[in-house]
Amino acid sequence: MTDTTDDISLLGTAIELFMELASDNLPEQEITRFNNEYNQHGLMAEVELGDDWDADVGFTVTDEEYGEVWIGLINDEQEFTHLFARLLVSRSAEEKFCHIEWLP
Repeated sequence: MTDTTDDISLLGTAIELFMELASDNLPEQEITRFNNEYNQHGLMAEVELGDDWDADVGFTVTDEEYGEVWIGLINDEQEFTHLFARLLVSRSAEEKFCHIEWLP
């Protein structure tokens, strides 16, 4: 299990990369939706690591080395109803690895 500092770093890296790359990877209507709805209904959260990352990135992905972060919109029950991006981010400050699926 990671400590809180690692979790904050993981989420910080994820949102930084999302904000930097979103305009090049999301359709304009999704950018508008993010800008209009994220402040009230948005959530960025680390979730359980999906089992499909190995095939996507071509190497073995482990919870100790990587975290999966979702950025999207949620309902009143705190359930994701729309994802803008799903990110695989390295927990290592030295590795600087991230793989993003846009509108998964």
